[in-house]
Amino acid sequence: MVTRLDNFLSNEGFGTRKHVKTLIKNGHVKLENEIVKIPDFKFDPELLACYVDDNRVEYQKEIFLMLNKPSGYICSNIDERYPSVLRLIDSKYLKRIKLVGRLDADTTGLLLLMDNGKISNRLIHPNTGIEKEYLAGVDKEVSDKDLEILRGKIDLYDDGIIQAKKVELVGPKLLDITVSEGKYHEIKRMCKRANLEVVKLTRLRIGELKLGGLELGQYRHLTKEEVNYIKKAVNMED
Repeated sequence: MVTRLDNFLSNEGFGTRKHVKTLIKNGHVKLENEIVKIPDFKFDPELLACYVDDNRVEYQKEIFLMLNKPSGYICSNIDERYPSVLRLIDSKYLKRIKLVGRLDADTTGLLLLMDNGKISNRLIHPNTGIEKEYLAGVDKEVSDKDLEILRGKIDLYDDGIIQAKKVELVGPKLLDITVSEGKYHEIKRMCKRANLEVVKLTRLRIGELKLGGLELGQYRHLTKEEVNYIKKAVNMED
């Protein structure tokens, strides 16, 4: 991938375009062993190593992150009531990554961020059919009748008919629900049809991707195997 040197350094978190141009012009940047003072110099970061003050810039061709979203954060930058989840991510990634779908401010759990828009769009498309598993705490004990409703076909009106892949009662007021259609607020709306109000919601899994031991507010890079799984799931294998 051929790119301008100033664009590359700005995208890798070395500051504004103006700042990195100054770095370059003042001789702080090398490609391999040669100082380059031309901000718009074009190079391929996969072929030439870049150094700033003799520290190598670790170039990542693709960025795939998993975040365990805490409550009280939003998946946007435009709500002054809550901080954005992007505050939890190292600033060096922010010019490249985008959120894959959204979780409500009061919802916790697995959230993906990546720099591949095509893969992201396919992951969130309802027709992809990738399973998403949630743990839902509700306001009252769940009856057998409630379970029967939740396990059956539920009419979400404008969003049509939905049926969960799995609904398990794991506590008197705690449900493990797996869906695959990606409808808006589907878990909360499904529970409402059974006269249950969701008071706590956590996303545990997207397809084969699981939170595991990732702590609230922390993020990690996806493993090579996890990235390969995502690409295969959306028919975008290398």
